[in-house]
Amino acid sequence: MNHDPLTEVFLPNHDPWQLERGRRQLAHSQQREPAECAGQSVEIFAFGPFSVLKDGAPLVHCRKTPKKPTALLKVLLAFGGRDVSGRQLTDALWPDEEGDAAQNVLAVTLHRLRRLLGENDAVVLHDGRVSLDPRRCWVDTWGFERLLDSAAEASSEARPALLKRALLLYRGAFLASDQDEPWSLSMRERLRAKYIRHSVERGRLCEESGQWDQAIACYQRGLEADELAEAFYQGLMRCYRQLDRRAEGVAVYRRLRQTLSVILGVSASPASEVLFRELMA
Repeated sequence: MNHDPLTEVFLPNHDPWQLERGRRQLAHSQQREPAECAGQSVEIFAFGPFSVLKDGAPLVHCRKTPKKPTALLKVLLAFGGRDVSGRQLTDALWPDEEGDAAQNVLAVTLHRLRRLLGENDAVVLHDGRVSLDPRRCWVDTWGFERLLDSAAEASSEARPALLKRALLLYRGAFLASDQDEPWSLSMRERLRAKYIRHSVERGRLCEESGQWDQAIACYQRGLEADELAEAFYQGLMRCYRQLDRRAEGVAVYRRLRQTLSVILGVSASPASEVLFRELMA
């Protein structure tokens, strides 16, 4: 998927044409239903390109990108966004600061973040712990996990639709531009594992109901998000085998083999080899 550089939170100026262009591109790229963020004026997108909307429009900053408040928001999300200790935040962002100095810089940056979001109560500090207020902030990672939880409790008829809505929120790795930051790793891997597991589940449900094209679309989208997830290749190979589109299935296997060899230096699993032989039979 293509994303405008605007989605890195801020526009460089107040140019009306650029702002409207940004609104259109964000509306197209960020898959969510309005009901999911009704009543919340701040929308935060942490999957793929990081972006923040206020009242449906990208935040605009006329001078320079406020790096410290943005970093604080990202670290807060990486630790879950709720009841995060001030010590966790200062250790991640200002490891060289200690004691009162660390707390002072956190307090100043927290004040700047509230001003940036235009909501004094969007970020709450209580008993030394920091939280985003869910009454004022909608976060795509929260929506993703909430929908997955709902799907787990839903009937067999309602489950596929809930899974689809959840998976559409995953536009790429969590905080993709911050993959070198150690504080982002745990949350990124946890959400990635959930995405893979539930994408495979949705693809399987489509296969079981004979919705082969939907299953193919699900697995292809999964590969766009994670090209190393072998389960997506296997799903595609099963679908192409079932549809007797064997050449396409073989092409998927070859892509799998090359990707694993070049990036990880490993071979395809025995399960993938079995599917390949079935396609060649």
